[in-house]
Amino acid sequence: MIRKDQRTGLVAGLMASALASAIAVPGDAHAQTNQPGATAQRPFATTVRPQSRSGAGIDQEPVLTAPTDAPVDPNSADPAADTNDEAPPRLRLGRRPVVDGDPNFPPEPAQPIDGVIDNNEPAEALDGVDPGMLDTRDPEDIAAFERPAAGFDPDLFASEIEPILDRRPAQLARFEPYQAVGFRVGSFTVFPAAEVGLLGQNNLFRSSSNIRRDVSFDVRPVVRAVSNWRRHAMEFRVTGFTTFHNQFPGENDKAYLVEARGRLDISRRTNLVALTSEERTQETRGSINAASAGQRASIDTQRAALTLNHTFNRLSVQIRGSLTQADFAPVDGGNGVIVSNASRDNVFREAAARATWAFKPTLQAFTEAVVNDRDYKEAPADGVSRNSTGDRLRAGVAFGQTSQILRGEVSAGVAHQRFDDSRLSAISGGIFDANLAWRMSGLSSLLLTARSDIAESTLAGSGGGVSQQAGVEFRHAFRRHLIGTAAVNLTKVDYKGVKLHERNLNPTLGLEYFFNREVTLFGRYQHIDFESTNVARNYNADEVRVGVRVRM
Repeated sequence: MIRKDQRTGLVAGLMASALASAIAVPGDAHAQTNQPGATAQRPFATTVRPQSRSGAGIDQEPVLTAPTDAPVDPNSADPAADTNDEAPPRLRLGRRPVVDGDPNFPPEPAQPIDGVIDNNEPAEALDGVDPGMLDTRDPEDIAAFERPAAGFDPDLFASEIEPILDRRPAQLARFEPYQAVGFRVGSFTVFPAAEVGLLGQNNLFRSSSNIRRDVSFDVRPVVRAVSNWRRHAMEFRVTGFTTFHNQFPGENDKAYLVEARGRLDISRRTNLVALTSEERTQETRGSINAASAGQRASIDTQRAALTLNHTFNRLSVQIRGSLTQADFAPVDGGNGVIVSNASRDNVFREAAARATWAFKPTLQAFTEAVVNDRDYKEAPADGVSRNSTGDRLRAGVAFGQTSQILRGEVSAGVAHQRFDDSRLSAISGGIFDANLAWRMSGLSSLLLTARSDIAESTLAGSGGGVSQQAGVEFRHAFRRHLIGTAAVNLTKVDYKGVKLHERNLNPTLGLEYFFNREVTLFGRYQHIDFESTNVARNYNADEVRVGVRVRM
């Protein structure tokens, strides 16, 4: 028998439950679908609501919450809830997708609680909920399918125009005891920094006969501004490089780079990345295309690029294109002779398509096809046009960019470049590209980089050759504030049409001492060993640079 007071409590409980249901789930709650004028009821969202611990431990049973009719805010904490770009999503148990702007990425691991047994079993579906509306896949499979964003790291932009140029492998390899924090300006975080150093060189002109020593003072300021938005992203960067030589002021560098990047998150599976930049540099002494005497040419480079990324399932597709214009300033070649360099001015266009299959978040396979064409302003002294078209085919493997052990990609393929003028032979050869970081331990890391391409030139009788560059950098922390580096870089170029082969070997040693988050002392030694089949161009050089880096 049920006593009167029990019946009263039961009736009150039923009335309270009915009232809560009426408030939580309004009968006219609908979500906009992709079809104009069509409406559909927004499904329940499944969340885990931890309760305060009071003797029995934390209650981790999933709780159903019902959204309202209010439009979805694109800057909300969970932009994946926006269903305007696809059919109503299946409900998911567990974590929400990681988005840019989340300061808690990656989350700290949960600590075990006395009396609570976690068997890592997925939460069971609640009574009355259609099991077909729940995502019961493993977290690894969920990440592979939905392609989550990289999470908010204010010191690193999450998307690159070209995957091989992604900065996240270098971030893993070049670990530091402190990370720059910057300062907030509106919805952006600004990171100012500057390097001031002294550089000593024993072969300033990189020559086998005209050997000159000199010491220079250099300044390298950098200012970056990165957005803190939860959806979309913007980055602005301005860098400069100025040197002041003691004996040969004509060798001073005056370089700068102004760059803007942006990512538009069209949907959870689609984004658009754009880049525009303008850069000025000075040509390196020893270049095969440079004048043998006189001034170094200033090079102005303007670049615009666009990339579209879309994920179907485990299959991701990328389509990108870029336009680059390079202008070489006229120089004084000596004895009053002006070298115009107009024959080196060119416009380079490139388009690429890339398909990636994700076996799991830390392992993907991809293929990539690239086509290009290069137009020169005028023919060089030999009267042979260097205008050309080419293609590149690559296949490789990529490793998760959020992994803490192995990041990056490695690929191999073939390259072809055909010249409009039949007097120049076509160039072809194998190519190898890599941008791979391995965190060997908490104190050591290894960074492997490689780039291959066809380097075009205005050298008489040759349109260029296959250029291959590879480098390995080992980084080790002797103490928390004392980090050493050892690196070796090798560059080889085989020119087509002439008997010319070049090889440049650069071993480097470096040391950094971090006083604190803002101030770092550094030193670097580099040896340059250049060999050519034209023995008159062989040379050796050594450089020592010491300085201080200041940042916020």
